[in-house]
Amino acid sequence: MDKHFYISELIVKKNKGILSEKEENELQDWANEKDEHQIIIEKATDNKYLFNKLDVYQLFQKNDVRTNLEKELFNTKTVRFFPQSFLRYAAILVPMIMLTGILWYFFSTPTSRDFAQLDNVVVPGSQRATLVLSDGGIVDLEDKSIATEMKQGNTKINNRQNSLTYSEDVADEQHQALIYNELITPNGGNYSLVMADGTEVTLNAGSSLKYPVSFSDSVRKVYLKGQAYFDVSHNGKPFIVSSDEMDVRVLGTRFDVSAYPDDLAAKTTLVEGKVMVYSNHQTDADEGHILKPNDQAILNKNESRFEVVEVSTSQYTSWTQGKIEFSQANLEVVMRRLARWYDFKYEFENESAKDYHFTARLNNDQSISSILEMLEMTTDVKFNIRGHTIVIL
Repeated sequence: MDKHFYISELIVKKNKGILSEKEENELQDWANEKDEHQIIIEKATDNKYLFNKLDVYQLFQKNDVRTNLEKELFNTKTVRFFPQSFLRYAAILVPMIMLTGILWYFFSTPTSRDFAQLDNVVVPGSQRATLVLSDGGIVDLEDKSIATEMKQGNTKINNRQNSLTYSEDVADEQHQALIYNELITPNGGNYSLVMADGTEVTLNAGSSLKYPVSFSDSVRKVYLKGQAYFDVSHNGKPFIVSSDEMDVRVLGTRFDVSAYPDDLAAKTTLVEGKVMVYSNHQTDADEGHILKPNDQAILNKNESRFEVVEVSTSQYTSWTQGKIEFSQANLEVVMRRLARWYDFKYEFENESAKDYHFTARLNNDQSISSILEMLEMTTDVKFNIRGHTIVIL
């Protein structure tokens, strides 16, 4: 084996933590030959660089000629640009001198001036939301001057650490009629909520959830637009999440519902327990689909029909942990999701760019400039900045 290829494989093994003592010594001997060798190893194994500077390049898949070549050579359906796989394919496809150049280029190239300026106006989202009270009053939950405790009927509301917590006043035994609050997150914001029954909800950007301040009916029903992750408390009463196109009925479980009005499909992803999903066009809940853990129900809005597939749930719930993930998503879907979190406008001048597909896992607090820069590096697509609008060329 060519020594350059062999050293590259050792770097990959070091990243994976599977380097033997003998191989570690060999890699160290190579590093001692030149200062440049040591720099390459240090940067290629530094997570700070791999996941901040190279994150998008390594994670996003280019759907182009190189991918087709890799399919022919390695008989794989997908190539994901994680750090280890990036180096592994580089080791096979290019000499070490080219790998050195690539590493230096991507680690050292500064962000373009236009993209850097964009970072001043397009920033990652944060925990912020608006609460609409039953009397129509509006509370900006970001406003530090508002009271941390409120009351609706005989239910207390506590707002601390970017989370609303509802709790019924046990001293007030009077039956409470259903009154509703609505939690609204803007693009670029999310928020957490603990309902009066103990159900925990995380609301994603550009979403709203309307819910009773106290569940006094035999059925607990809430109304969702957008995306939310639910950890439903089991108390014997059915819990229903209703959106424009579908309803999800549970007793106690953990699941994610994505029902944005501008998406072509509404999705329910089950993490734990059991749920029943059914279209709002159905008149009988028994016509619904029962999901088991790792199932995802996809409702095609145009055809009003469900498809149930098995998925890796972390891909659809990791947003609650500060991640953004894509799996073979086209650029239009990628831009739509990024726009919700970073709160920007975009438009396609190059319609063919929508055909690029990407697989990615990245942190949701990185700069938009780094994402756009690496997207340009991995595809033929180009971006132009016009005010607050990102134009895809």
